[in-house]
Amino acid sequence: GYSGTVGIAMSRIGGLEGSAMENALTLAMTPPAEAQRALFWQASGLPLDAAATATVANRFLLTGGRIMRAAPLARNRMLLDGRTEAGPEDVRTAMRGVNRQVLETLATPLPSVGGWSSLVAAPRVAEQLDLLEARCRSREQILAHVGPAFANSLNRGVRALFSGPSGTGKTLAARALAGSLQMDLYRVDLASVVNKYIGETEKNLNRIFTYAEELDIILLLDEGDSLMTRRTDVKGANDRYANLETNFLLQRLESYEGIILITTNAAQRIDQAFVRRLDVTVDFGLPEAEERRLLWRLHLPEDHRIDDAFLEKAVLRCKLSGGQIRNTALHAGLLALRRGGRVTAAEFADALQREYRKAGHPYPLAAGAGRS
Repeated sequence: GYSGTVGIAMSRIGGLEGSAMENALTLAMTPPAEAQRALFWQASGLPLDAAATATVANRFLLTGGRIMRAAPLARNRMLLDGRTEAGPEDVRTAMRGVNRQVLETLATPLPSVGGWSSLVAAPRVAEQLDLLEARCRSREQILAHVGPAFANSLNRGVRALFSGPSGTGKTLAARALAGSLQMDLYRVDLASVVNKYIGETEKNLNRIFTYAEELDIILLLDEGDSLMTRRTDVKGANDRYANLETNFLLQRLESYEGIILITTNAAQRIDQAFVRRLDVTVDFGLPEAEERRLLWRLHLPEDHRIDDAFLEKAVLRCKLSGGQIRNTALHAGLLALRRGGRVTAAEFADALQREYRKAGHPYPLAAGAGRS
């Protein structure tokens, strides 16, 4: 019997129907721009000077509600340190606490690394990663530098695909990007997302995407080909519902306004409709000799006792991935630790052979190589 005005808050997914909707007025609330975010920070009560306000408004693309939730936490951190003014690092720490509360059951936080110096990549890969970083940094500003044809098809989201064999540095590149951008990285837990009941997988994905947009984090969809497989001809109910999941993910990915990284070692399984919606694709391959040489130098201890000739032979003939090089160096260190000495050619050779046995490939060096 109520005859007054009714307001209903909804997400962008879904809608309402019925006779009452004939006179409804729909207001679409877009994410706040940088100037609006600065006003939110000023109204939050967090003591930020003008420079700090400009910095956090530019760096953290948050909604007004998230800003108001983060401000008290940032203030508490400031007070614990005995300071009277807050800074960007207080805000980042506060947001990390909010992220854990919201996302802990849906995604797993991954620690970032110091930046691109932690990653050994081929020049073509490094070039694409540099382009991706530039795209992420300018994802809001670029909206004002494109033509009218982009009016209804471009948002501030960035979608990238990392493809390549296992152990070639895809996840490490995601961590390096997060470190360079000073953003938190969360990996989607597919076990908690995929559900056998119809429609539940889509609901879980939408929750993760919505939270990630609000919190402005980098979302990592590891082994994303499991969700982005090619659509099939409908021969039964299972095919129809599998295609519905793919169609939903296609639409949600296109409207997503955050940064999402998708990794796969089976790029050929991904539906081409997804590939067309990606902003950057990076193909990771096995490292070449010069890259392997640098990887060995980074992973072996500085005081190792492997002679240069044997190490160079391993560099040239053992065509291992970065992950395999890491495993080999770790196992050689363990063997040396058990022996109570430094890593020598003997431990190095044993670790190399072990890695080749794991992969089921023939060992390319002589069986007694490195033992003297």
